[in-house]
Amino acid sequence: MWRVVGHTGAVRLLDHSIESDRLAHAYLITGPPHVGKTTLAMDLAAAVNCERTSPPCGECPQCLHVWGSRHADLQLMGVAEEEGRKAIGIDAIREAAHQAHLNPFEGKSRVIIIEGAEHLSEEAANALLKLLEEPPPHLLLLLLTASPDLILPTIHSRCQRIDLHPLPIEQVAEALTTRWEVPDEEAHDLAKLSNGCIGWATEAWQDSSIMETRDRRLERLTDTVAAGLEERFAYAAELAGLMPQQRTAMHETLNLWAEWWRDLLVAKATAEDGNDTTSPDDGLSKGALLAAIREILRTQELLDMNINPRLAMESLMLSLPQIEGVAAQQ
Repeated sequence: MWRVVGHTGAVRLLDHSIESDRLAHAYLITGPPHVGKTTLAMDLAAAVNCERTSPPCGECPQCLHVWGSRHADLQLMGVAEEEGRKAIGIDAIREAAHQAHLNPFEGKSRVIIIEGAEHLSEEAANALLKLLEEPPPHLLLLLLTASPDLILPTIHSRCQRIDLHPLPIEQVAEALTTRWEVPDEEAHDLAKLSNGCIGWATEAWQDSSIMETRDRRLERLTDTVAAGLEERFAYAAELAGLMPQQRTAMHETLNLWAEWWRDLLVAKATAEDGNDTTSPDDGLSKGALLAAIREILRTQELLDMNINPRLAMESLMLSLPQIEGVAAQQ
């Protein structure tokens, strides 16, 4: 009983690998934030320790202990503060390597899950590489990342990669109504805003501050596109300050920007087809709107390449058209 929503290809691959006893010793699970990487990793950790014939059963003590994060052979690692910045440091990896070489205490396999693996420091990455080169037979190592290009090629090459992609909106809405008992209308709205990332939708349903943060970002965006260069550059400096410690927040903001410009483009295209008269009179062509979207996506790529974030954001601010009096179309 895999708990992850969707991602049937990944589940089918892992199921077959378990049945044929050909599971890799290390996997690199990639995908945007909240798409289901951690849930899939926890499901796999339960499956390799499950006591039943069709793992993960979700009922035996092994599965329940893994899903409750209280299994003695499960180690969850994430980003922590190190010397004033967020990283996964050498000490954490050394301790994980020590634990990895111990025999399993409660189950059949030791499982180490590293969330935000792109934040491994250089020393930590090298220490992890040694573990990947000579892994104990009872170890399963799962690296999770939203930025696979930031993973060292030597680590990448020693892991089997599984890419998770955003889910269809209808699938997110259905999961929200059936699993989390979200009313149909709210489920549809959250699914649309989630961009296919079920984790974001469930968190937004349970925590109103997430929608409040989103609304603030949209308001700041509409203020920025109407502003002059001085205000734009001030906001560029503010956003650049999120890097590298808050890379996810930066990408979430830029994703929201791309959505906003896409909505303007869709509204304009619909109006030009004669099907809608509510498109804002922003004076921009569809080509200009499409160029803005491309610049945002290009900026995200540059940030993933560790280009100076302030220069990247200032360049983006220079390229975005100025629009006054336009609200979000979401």
